[in-house]
Amino acid sequence: MSEPKIFWYERGELNDPIAIVGFPSIGLVGSIITSYIARTLSMKVVAGATPTDTQQYTLIQNGTPYPPVRIYAGPIPKKRKKNVKPAEGAETEMPPEKKEAPRKRVKARDLIVLTSELAPRPEQTYDFTVAMLDIVKEMGATDIIFIDGIARMDQSTAILGAYTSDRAKAMLEEAGVTLMADGLVRGMSGVGLFQSRIDGLDAMCLIAPANPQLPDPRAAASTLLPLSKIIPRFEVDPQPLIQEAQEIEDRLRSQQANQQPVNHNIYG
Repeated sequence: MSEPKIFWYERGELNDPIAIVGFPSIGLVGSIITSYIARTLSMKVVAGATPTDTQQYTLIQNGTPYPPVRIYAGPIPKKRKKNVKPAEGAETEMPPEKKEAPRKRVKARDLIVLTSELAPRPEQTYDFTVAMLDIVKEMGATDIIFIDGIARMDQSTAILGAYTSDRAKAMLEEAGVTLMADGLVRGMSGVGLFQSRIDGLDAMCLIAPANPQLPDPRAAASTLLPLSKIIPRFEVDPQPLIQEAQEIEDRLRSQQANQQPVNHNIYG
C-alpha cells in the first residue's frame, strides 16, 4: 500500500483532546454518527486524508471540496442557558432552601472527530488505521473512541463496549455500557483497538446493534447517550437522526406495501 496522503488546513494547540473515530461498517453507524456530530457542533475541518490505492472522490461541504476522510477539531460549545423573564411581581431570587446545589465543575476538553464514507480495502486496513492513529496522537489525543456497528440479531439495542486499558474500562462502566468479554471487532475499529493498546492509548469502542442491510440512523443515535457520559460537556440531540430513521422505515414499508423492490440506496 502507498502511504496515504494527509492534508493539513489548520494547526493549533488543543486542550486535552478526546477523539471519536467513525468509518463505514454495519449500518454505517460510525460514519453517520461522526458526520452528524461534526455537523451539529459546527466543527472546523482541520485536516483531511485519502488512501491513494482506492477510488477517489471529493465531498463538497459549504462550497469547499474535501478529501474522503475529514478530521474536525475544536472545543465543545457550551450549552447556553435560557434566560426566563420572571412574571410581574414574582420574586427574582429563589428562597435559600430551594436553591439548587452547585453543579460539580467538569474539566473542559477539546474534541477531534474523524469521519469518512470510505472504508479502506482489507489489505489497506492496518496501514491506514495506523496512519489515522498517528494523526490523532500528533494532535494530542490519548483517549480515543471508535464507533462501530454489529448485526442486530434480535430486538436488543444494548451498546457493547470494548477497551484497551483499565481506565477505558472504567469510563465505559461509568457510562453504563455492557462490556464485551469475548467476540470479534472487525475492520478499522478492530485494528484501532489492538494498535492503541500497543501504543499505550486509552481507547474504547462503542458497538451498536444495527440493521445489516441498510444505513441505520437510529442505531447511530443510540451511541449519543454513552458518549455524553464519557465526554465532558458533550450534548448532542439525537432527535434528527431518530426522525431520519423513521422516514427510512416509512419509505421501506411503503415500498413493501406496493410490492416494489427495496431500494438499497434509500439513505439520503
